[in-house]
Amino acid sequence: GLDPDLILFTGDLIDNAIRDLPYAVDMLKRLKAKSGVFVVEGNHDLFDDPVGFARGVREAGVPLLRNQVATVSIRETAVQLLGIIWNRGEEEMAEDVDTVAALRDPDAFSILLAHHPHAFDRASEIGIPLTLAGHTHGGQLMLNEKVGAGPMMFRYWSGLYQKAASALVVGNGTGNWFPLRVNAPAEILHLTLRRA
Repeated sequence: GLDPDLILFTGDLIDNAIRDLPYAVDMLKRLKAKSGVFVVEGNHDLFDDPVGFARGVREAGVPLLRNQVATVSIRETAVQLLGIIWNRGEEEMAEDVDTVAALRDPDAFSILLAHHPHAFDRASEIGIPLTLAGHTHGGQLMLNEKVGAGPMMFRYWSGLYQKAASALVVGNGTGNWFPLRVNAPAEILHLTLRRA
């Protein structure tokens, strides 16, 4: 119902069982955006069958960015999506950010898609203007917006963060690893980007 220009999915399409993938890609294919729907992988997507996950998403015709880029036009503006693979290690994550950054189009607005929000550290160092991430479930179990599992485990766990001219938005997502959220509501983010 948001009638978006672009839908960006930052991973954990499935919880862990590859048998759930057909239902998940059917859901993605029902989503409509003027400039497309794009996906990066999350850690849960890879638990059961990493090769089968990538194959299943691509065979369904959904663009899956694995250390790859894609450029779309939104209202006559070039927007380049830089999608990295799942990595928990921060050095490897930074290397993946560098891999996609080397493919940047200087005439396009760049958006980094990363499942783990700590990719923002390298993205901000090299001037990627916007990073979108997930993984944290908004902290999932939070006493309040500053105390709980989120800040105990992550530097960035929910919402907007800024460093110099770069911004990160960490979405809480809509699912759960176990069916309990406390002060970390499920969400679909609707972002509006405007020219400076």
